[in-house]
Amino acid sequence: MPRKSVPLAKQYGQELALAVEAVLEGEMRKLEPRLKTAYSEVNIEFENPPSKEELNQMLVKESGYIRNWALEMIRKYEKGERILNSYPYPVQFWQLGDQSVVALGGEPVVDYAIRLKKIFGPELFVMGYSNDVMAYIPTVEILREGGYEGHTSQMAFGLPAKWKESIEPTIMREVIILAEQLGIKAKSK
Repeated sequence: MPRKSVPLAKQYGQELALAVEAVLEGEMRKLEPRLKTAYSEVNIEFENPPSKEELNQMLVKESGYIRNWALEMIRKYEKGERILNSYPYPVQFWQLGDQSVVALGGEPVVDYAIRLKKIFGPELFVMGYSNDVMAYIPTVEILREGGYEGHTSQMAFGLPAKWKESIEPTIMREVIILAEQLGIKAKSK
């Protein structure tokens, strides 16, 4: 959708307001006053960070946040600071009455919601930006394709490298484990 103008922001705000009103005027499903939750953090791993030589090459070729990131990485190397090889990623599963909710950290791509709904059913509610915001959370496919933020969003957050392809199966497996802890059965795997 087109963006970056005040009239479009107003239009989208009105569309959102109408959608909220439609939901509020529609038939609501009563949820039992019962809450079950499960939370964990799984380590999602980074690829090997660039060498100091590669970072120096980036200083010549890049600008903006990528160049700033390369400068910061060089500083860490020079000070002998520890470079992370993984990140503690938050995963949470809630059961509100009979409504299941999955809360994922960072900015997960929509593919996570689509795949989780296939596993747990179309009523599942999937949220991103939950419990931590550390970067864009791509799928294996996006990592392989490159492109939009799959390789670079971590730089904006000061993380050392792109995610390993194990990111998606690690996250998906943890959601299933948490659901099982709550007694929630997958409809399919």
